[in-house]
Amino acid sequence: MPTTPLRNLLYRAALPLAPSPKGQMRHQTEGHAIDLPAYERLLTRHHVLGSSLLLSDGTRQAVVHTSVARPDHHAGEHTLYRVASITKMATALVTLMLCDDGAFSLDTPVAVLLPDGGKAAALEGVTLRHLLCHTSGLRDTPAYDCALQEGKTFHDVLSQPDVRVGKPGEAMVYCNLAFGLLGCILEHASGLSIEALFRERLFGPLGMRATLDASSLREEEIMPISRVLPYRPGQDVTITALGRKPLGGPDPLRHFGHTAGAMYTDCPSLLRLLHLIAGEGEESGKRLVSPKAMAEMTMQQSFCGPAENPVRRYGLGLVLLHRADISPRPLLGHQGFAYGCVDGAFIEMETGRAMVFLNGGASESREGRLGLCNRDLLRWAFGRELPQWT
Repeated sequence: MPTTPLRNLLYRAALPLAPSPKGQMRHQTEGHAIDLPAYERLLTRHHVLGSSLLLSDGTRQAVVHTSVARPDHHAGEHTLYRVASITKMATALVTLMLCDDGAFSLDTPVAVLLPDGGKAAALEGVTLRHLLCHTSGLRDTPAYDCALQEGKTFHDVLSQPDVRVGKPGEAMVYCNLAFGLLGCILEHASGLSIEALFRERLFGPLGMRATLDASSLREEEIMPISRVLPYRPGQDVTITALGRKPLGGPDPLRHFGHTAGAMYTDCPSLLRLLHLIAGEGEESGKRLVSPKAMAEMTMQQSFCGPAENPVRRYGLGLVLLHRADISPRPLLGHQGFAYGCVDGAFIEMETGRAMVFLNGGASESREGRLGLCNRDLLRWAFGRELPQWT
């Protein structure tokens, strides 16, 4: 993934060599008609290898499932996607639900919420709020992935000397480990596995087709993910090695690899999640999260980028996108990068317009923190397509 300006430049220069869906896309559409040629041009520009799109203006919807043959990425009504960091919105919501229950507060020290957390010097001064808005001072290191693969505990990760890069609350450093630790906290507090807890508090009440436990899924219903650059035939990802381990019961020492980016779901389910956020914790007459907790989630808690022109503002598990070139109104949501996918789910708070875009691989080039694929799709959806519906 191009994570520096130089790498991003080299990546974009090599992008014409990546597999292209041009001339081989098959679309399955339903609902409101969209400008399909314009949408196809965007898919071609960003080398999207199979995708599902859902647009909504609050009352009407358009759905497009796009399949390609090379590589064979079939998309349809029943296709599930690994949505990467979009998972963080769900994790934040469940965390806020337990806050509402009185299990802890946003400013509770993390060390007292984790098994033997007081023994981890890296957690000194870190609160739940810090984990949720990426200001914990923690960062992802190679030890994080190694510990997950080898079945070690989060203590093995936190004991590494380079895991702490700053003081809590000092700066935003995007950190998957932080959201993984939230999963451990949720299991420790509830006594349930994260899968059972998410199903009971979020997936079930919202009617979402979603899971954190990929071992419960059939691979043929999952969209494979391919990295378009460098592209390696046969290296598709459906379920990772970690995802093949069932989440049958709680293990708050080791279950730190799921709540940052391992949710599998579909576009309609993510739209319900966005509606819950836009509805200030209420969806279809169901109150799931208190207005006070939702105000915290949707408030700017941190930002990444120059202070005078933040590339991205962040709430609690939530991207606050203020981009006049995309929409004159703020968008709330999240994007997800993993194994080659570049997913996005955003809603315009003032109008209820929403876009959910999930795929099996696309160009990972970026503009700051925002994927160019998501940027261009959001510009098209909120700047051209959805306004035409009225």
